[in-house]
Amino acid sequence: MIIEKIEAICAQNGTNLTALCKEITGSSGNLPTWKKDRIRPDWLKAICLKFNISSDYLLDLPNNSTIYSNLTQDEQNALLRFNRLNPDYQVKVQAYMVDLYETQESKKSFNENTIQIHNATNPSVAADEPLRKTGTDNLGK
Repeated sequence: MIIEKIEAICAQNGTNLTALCKEITGSSGNLPTWKKDRIRPDWLKAICLKFNISSDYLLDLPNNSTIYSNLTQDEQNALLRFNRLNPDYQVKVQAYMVDLYETQESKKSFNENTIQIHNATNPSVAADEPLRKTGTDNLGK
């Protein structure tokens, strides 16, 4: 049961379920609901953030460490910091990241288009293509 794991985590951290419930929900009156393993998702998230634990652990889900195994330590730390932000800030960060990405792609697209335009207006001679004689090349003959 989830509540048993939360209770053990509380004990390890010098608190108890009643105090945690009051801190997370604003009222210890929600404790009977918690004891029936009916903890709202936002409360569960708050518990996980408070104790730096995974909801997968509390919910007995398989370890998702394989998801993180391809991330560098900096990426893992950035993700951890992001997950600790309140939802309003997470939305702002996501919007900022989208903006940065679109700016990057716009610049990349601009550079590619500039190269294409340059190549179309200034065709280069291939290295293996023989030079063509123009009318002025034959003047001395």
